[in-house]
Amino acid sequence: MKKILLVFALFNFLACTTAQKSETNLSSYSHIEDIKLFLSTKDKKVENQVLDRLKLNGTEPPRVKLVLQQMHQISNRKPTGLQPNLKLKMSGKNYSYAIYVPESTKPNMPMIVVMHSMGGSGANTIPTWIKRLRDKFVIVCPTYPMGAWWSKNAEEFVLKLINKTRENYSIDANRIFLSGLSNGAIGAYLIGMFYPDRFAGIIPIAGGISKQLMSFLVNLNNTPVYIIQGLFDPMFPIQLTRRTYKILSDFKSPVVYREHKKRGAAHGGHFLPESEVPDLVEWLIKQKRDPSPKVVRIAREENHMKRVFWASITHGFKLAALQPPGPEMEPRNEHGGKLATMFAIDEGNNRFVVRGKNVLEFEMYFSSDLIDFKEPVVITFQKIKDEGKKLVPGEKFVAFNQVVERDVGVLLRGFKEFRDPGLLFDSKVTVSAEKAVKF
Repeated sequence: MKKILLVFALFNFLACTTAQKSETNLSSYSHIEDIKLFLSTKDKKVENQVLDRLKLNGTEPPRVKLVLQQMHQISNRKPTGLQPNLKLKMSGKNYSYAIYVPESTKPNMPMIVVMHSMGGSGANTIPTWIKRLRDKFVIVCPTYPMGAWWSKNAEEFVLKLINKTRENYSIDANRIFLSGLSNGAIGAYLIGMFYPDRFAGIIPIAGGISKQLMSFLVNLNNTPVYIIQGLFDPMFPIQLTRRTYKILSDFKSPVVYREHKKRGAAHGGHFLPESEVPDLVEWLIKQKRDPSPKVVRIAREENHMKRVFWASITHGFKLAALQPPGPEMEPRNEHGGKLATMFAIDEGNNRFVVRGKNVLEFEMYFSSDLIDFKEPVVITFQKIKDEGKKLVPGEKFVAFNQVVERDVGVLLRGFKEFRDPGLLFDSKVTVSAEKAVKF
């Protein structure tokens, strides 16, 4: 009997010790450190290990979301003032940029990125903008060869620079602007059209885009545009800019068009008159991105298939590739084909209507701001087809109807790619449009 009692006592001791160790291990787990590891690693295996630990320790998406938001509410620890010759390394090469951070900077400052014209640089662009913006904005002016802002490399440079600046300074994700003069205006249009949810507004000055690229203006349905163009601009025909303004107006996009009659000494009307600056600054101060618009419009070609707000086209039918390469020996990816277009409408009460042309598959991203996770999400799809010169809607069908679950992996992978605390989605559904769509 004594032996039995001794064994029983020993068993209880070991059980209690094991429980204490488990409690100690559980209490010592840091989900914050694991989140930081996930964001810093380039190893997919490590990412998956972090996700497994987060789920094992019961770290739910709302808790992860709070950490991600707090990480970007940092105080400014980096230098303030003008820094005219900084470097950003990308693909093994250093690119220059200039930055100005007001001495009186506060948390959640607005930021504007300004791209130079051909022959310019960030260093010689930024002084004028410091005077114009009067310490109201963090100003970033990148430098790229020949001002070839339409190229894929230049696009990647601008987006990485925005993310880097937000890592170093407390920037309001809902008040980031993109502007440029001449070639820089082309970049403002293109980067703005392909990544419209990144910006509170775009400001193309003395520049334009070709008729072929105007199909992507539909992406700016929720992104305000402030266009400044000279009537006597010898570089960019005023007719193209007027056409751009009309298209945006017809889409009922938020657009301001300023056409001036000034003539500069060097390039005729190809410049920004200082008389236009006060109204521009007043407009900038008033703008703020809406991260959850009710209607998302998307036009895509093969080089640009990223998410726009809470929707994305993931596969299209025989898509064109339209982005020309720049001066740095980029891989060429240009060929003819079709454009995929999609209208996604949030009707409320977990119901979404999607209409698409040349769309084979699309994704929808959700958070508690968009849906009730306890109820099924219903997504209907309707094909839009060409019949002569008319667009005719096809049969509407239910493409998705079920409850969706939050996923820490969706949340962290989305944040790692876009680094945007204003667009945090913890659920994703992939919907095939091929079941009832025949081309």
